Amino acid sequence: MDIAIIGFGKMGKIYDSLLNGKYIVDVNPVMNRIYFSNVDEFIDYRQPVDLVIVSTPIQNHYEIVKKLLMNDYNVLCEKPLCFSSNEAKILENLAQKRKLILYQSTLERYNRIVQFLKRNIKTHEIKKIKSYRFGLKPQRDYSINPKFDLGIHDIDLWFYLFERKIPWQVNVEYGKPRREIFVYLKNGNLIKLDLLNKMFTFNKTSIMDFSKTHQNNPILDMVFDLLFNRMAMNEKWSDEIKALEEASDSIINLQPI
Repeated sequence: MDIAIIGFGKMGKIYDSLLNGKYIVDVNPVMNRIYFSNVDEFIDYRQPVDLVIVSTPIQNHYEIVKKLLMNDYNVLCEKPLCFSSNEAKILENLAQKRKLILYQSTLERYNRIVQFLKRNIKTHEIKKIKSYRFGLKPQRDYSINPKFDLGIHDIDLWFYLFERKIPWQVNVEYGKPRREIFVYLKNGNLIKLDLLNKMFTFNKTSIMDFSKTHQNNPILDMVFDLLFNRMAMNEKWSDEIKALEEASDSIINLQPI
């Protein structure tokens, strides 16, 4: 399996440590690797790969992904795919027309606690959901609204778990890391998912500790699904980004459709 990684910062290095990228594209030289200083150099090299991973700053996603799709590369892009739902639609249409993978990194889908919730709690049992997603501010030389950087995770889960049929309030901000989801059931019970500490709590007493069980690697699971199962080759990421565009900066109120 041949992988190219564009953007060799924190996430690029994580992808590389797991997937051993054959080609690296970054503004800074990478020693002892097949290296390119920009995406145009990589494309001009004309070497086939199974997947190109884009882990550059978000404002560069659209132009880079568009060039890759135009040159028939399958693409996995860090979240969110881009800042504009209209631009996301262009990329989706391009991928669909060329029968290529276009996937936005959705690692929370592969979280063991999220999978447990999906298997055991049905949509019709849920009254509402409230979540808190706080994270450290990225050390970058440009500003980014945390609703794009962090809120996209919970919006994606809203689509993935419940097909947008449940009211969900997402509280998002930079600060001390916190990743908690509260699921309020119609029968009065409450489920808490602590994604950071891998704890599943029912009515504040019954606890399942997923931190003590064997943990899957969400990146490997995601890439396996893309390349071997061809799962969700071209989802409507533009709908998720549109929800971000319409949200306030710190509270995202997702209403059922």
